[in-house]
Amino acid sequence: MAAIGDLPVRSDGSRRVLILEDQPDLAALFTLQLQALGWSVDQVCTEAEVLEAASSRPPDAIIIDTLVPATTGQPLVERIRTGLAGRPCRLIISTIYEPSDFAGVDVDAVLALPHHRAALEYALLA
Repeated sequence: MAAIGDLPVRSDGSRRVLILEDQPDLAALFTLQLQALGWSVDQVCTEAEVLEAASSRPPDAIIIDTLVPATTGQPLVERIRTGLAGRPCRLIISTIYEPSDFAGVDVDAVLALPHHRAALEYALLA
């Protein structure tokens, strides 16, 4: 796991997060919270879009909704990690399930919904 301090800071001092979320209200909530924490945000709605974005313009962190249609936890995480080609990026699962359900998944954090902004910040920085 790379600590946030190990991630490169962009020339403008910002950090960028990519959100895979197909629910507009939840995507908007994440965006507001992340922007308040100083992150720039890109949002995608499908597995294909997150894989393309992660490989072509790697973010500092990716928040993955495991309930997006046609996605599955561990195989999607493995495909994202492969697309990142070893570049540092925190992978965070956003879920309504128990965090323990993802014990064997190669992610940096599991964010249980509903969440508080402090939990989101911790997932990004831990």
